[in-house]
Amino acid sequence: MSYDSKVIQVESLSKSFNIYDRPIDRLKQAFLPHIQMRRTGRERYSREFWALKNISFEVGKGQTVGIIGQNGSGKSTLLQIITGTMAPTLGEVKVKGKIAALLELGSGFNPEFTGRENVYLNGSLLGLTHTQIDEKIDYIAAFSEIGDYMDQPVKTYSSGMMLRLAFAVQVAVETELLIIDEALAVGDARFQMKCFKRLEELKARGTTILFVSHATELVRSFCDFGLVLDKGAVAFWGDAKTATIKYLGSLFPDNTQPKDNLDTIESLPLYEDRIEDVEGHLTVIPDQNGPHTFGVGGATLNWLKLHGLQPPNLIVGGPDIKVRCQFSWDIDIVKRLIEVDGYQNNITVGITVADKKGAYIFGCNGFDHNLKIDCLQTGCSVVEFQLVMPHLLEGSYFLAVAIALGDLNHHIQLKWYDSAFQIRCVEEGRKVFGLLGIEYKMICVEN
Repeated sequence: MSYDSKVIQVESLSKSFNIYDRPIDRLKQAFLPHIQMRRTGRERYSREFWALKNISFEVGKGQTVGIIGQNGSGKSTLLQIITGTMAPTLGEVKVKGKIAALLELGSGFNPEFTGRENVYLNGSLLGLTHTQIDEKIDYIAAFSEIGDYMDQPVKTYSSGMMLRLAFAVQVAVETELLIIDEALAVGDARFQMKCFKRLEELKARGTTILFVSHATELVRSFCDFGLVLDKGAVAFWGDAKTATIKYLGSLFPDNTQPKDNLDTIESLPLYEDRIEDVEGHLTVIPDQNGPHTFGVGGATLNWLKLHGLQPPNLIVGGPDIKVRCQFSWDIDIVKRLIEVDGYQNNITVGITVADKKGAYIFGCNGFDHNLKIDCLQTGCSVVEFQLVMPHLLEGSYFLAVAIALGDLNHHIQLKWYDSAFQIRCVEEGRKVFGLLGIEYKMICVEN
C-alpha cells in the first residue's frame, strides 16, 4: 500500500493506565512519592495496567474496518487514540485527513443547548464555518427525524433522539475518516438501516470507516477487514469474515482441539473430503481440526449428505433439497454442562446458508422445529432437513453446520463448522431482485 493511499498507520501502539487501590493514593503519588519508596521499596502507589499492547495495522482510503473483541479488550481505547482524544504510552499513530468520530452517545453536546445550537457547536468543532453549517442544517434536521425537538434542549432528548442527531451531524461532514464506537446499537431498526445506507454512500465516495461492534454479521457483510482484540493485543487482523470466526472462537473456546493460525476463507480447502455415494448424494466429511470451527467441544459432525445438487456443487433455485447429518457427542461432557449450567438434555443440529460476505440468508434447527433428542439416552443421531431451496442471486454461498445443547432460549454451541461446504447458485430463466426470489402468483382481477 503506497503512503498516499494510507489513511491510518498504527505502529507498535501501547497504552498503559495507573490503577490506584484507594483514591488517596493518587494524591500521595503526586506529592509524597519518596515516602512510598522508603516504606515499601516501591516507587509508586499505583499498578500499571496495559490496555493496549504493541498494536500495528494500516488502513487504506475507502476501506471499512470492524473492530471486535470482548468487553475490556481495548477497542474504545484504540479508537480514542486514533481520534486524538487520548495519547499513547508507546508507539505512534498517523492519520491523514479530517476525522469525524461518534465515540460516546452525547459526547460534544451541551445538554442546556437546543439541538440546533448543538449542531452549530459540533460543526464548528469539526472545522465547518457558520455558512457551511447553514448549508447543511436542513439535511441534518431531515436525516435525524427529530422534528420540533430540534429547537428543544438536548437534556430533554431520549437516547435514541440524541443518537439520531449526533449521527446526522457526523455523516453530513465531508471527512476522510469516520469512526463510530457502538453508537448505532442504540437506534431502532429503521434508523439503523438508514444509517448503513448512508455509510455505504460514504464508503463509495472514498471515506474510510472504522467502527466497533459486537454484531458479527454486520462486520461480515459491511467490512473489508476485521481487527480482533484480545486483552489489549491483536488476536487477528485481516479478512472480515475470518475475523468474526476468530472472535466467535474466543467466545466458545474448544479446548479439546488444537487451533492453527487462521487463513482467509478463500484458502479454505472445501472439497478435499467429498465422496459420491451410490444413492447420488454428495457426502462431505468435515475437517474436525480446521481453523473455521469453534465451540466448547464435546460433539462431532461425522458427515453430512446433500441431495439435490448438480455436480460438482451447482444448485438451481426452486428444487427440493435434503441435508442429512450424522453427529455424535460425549455423554459425560454434555451431562456436566447440564448439571452446571442448567441446559435441557436436548441436543440438535442447525444449518445456515450465508453469502460470500458472511451475511446469513436463512437458517433452520431442531430447537426452532421443536425436534427433541435426549442426549443422555444415546451418543449419536442422524437428522435430515427437507427444504425448498429459495431462488438466490447467482454466486457462491456457504453452508455452515452447528451442534448445540439446550433449547431455543438457553443453549450453547458445542461445535460450529463455519463454511463447511461451498455451493454455487445459478438461475434458469428467472431474474432475482434483492437477496432472494420467492414463489408467487400474480393474476389480473380487473381490466
